[in-house]
Amino acid sequence: MRLRVVTWNVHGCVGTDGRFAPERTADALIELAPDVAFLQEVGDNRGVHPPIDQAMTIAQAVGLHCAIGITMPREPFGYGNCTLSRWPILESSTTDLSYIGREPRACLRAVVGHESLRLTTLNVHLGLGASERRYQLGRILETLLADYAVEAARHHRQFPWLWRWRRVDVDKLAALQEPLVLAGDFNDFPPGPVTRTLANRLADLGARLPARATWPSRRPLLRLDRVYTSRAIAAARVEVARSPLLRVASDHLPIVADVEVEALALPLGLEVA
Repeated sequence: MRLRVVTWNVHGCVGTDGRFAPERTADALIELAPDVAFLQEVGDNRGVHPPIDQAMTIAQAVGLHCAIGITMPREPFGYGNCTLSRWPILESSTTDLSYIGREPRACLRAVVGHESLRLTTLNVHLGLGASERRYQLGRILETLLADYAVEAARHHRQFPWLWRWRRVDVDKLAALQEPLVLAGDFNDFPPGPVTRTLANRLADLGARLPARATWPSRRPLLRLDRVYTSRAIAAARVEVARSPLLRVASDHLPIVADVEVEALALPLGLEVA
């Protein structure tokens, strides 16, 4: 089954021209025609724009189902990640990735699908510090491996980012049988443990693109946004979309991936011998 995945940091619907324009963000998404969209920085974290529910406004304009993961409970609608799906949201939950002294962060897990598809999605927006991202990687691994009866992560009492997983457990990511997409704004530049750990076990869909930078949108220099998939998903086409509308709608450019998803032969989860 073919479907289109998009990940995009929408910058609170504020474009590079400084204009707050949720309708422009929605128009850009309609142009991209996603089946599943991973959006970050949805909402107004500073309270300076008209108080509208950005997530639901965009979802209704695009005609997709919506799951929301709040990182900052700004009144009245909050700020965080949003996953949109052409199919119903079957499950959703949020894992706190916040690191002391830094901006709150979260991982939004949503299972979407219908009678012949169950797709697990993780929508993330990681922090700006290297130690912060290392800690957040540990939390993401906890979410990914929660159902697989692995040994719990061991955290250092004084330095919680010094998590340590057994390699044999982390390597189980490479054997995932279920369709999984992990996408978002990873802020991992220069590439560090987050990129190495995930890219060595999941498919990094944009890794071989000649033009893979996503930020800043007017003249992309850094590859901050990424899409990772399990082996149950095969990439048919991947690009960083660069239309004139997208260059002004946000400070990030979106990644668009057309993928083929295998029929699910096993129940959701990992088959462990």
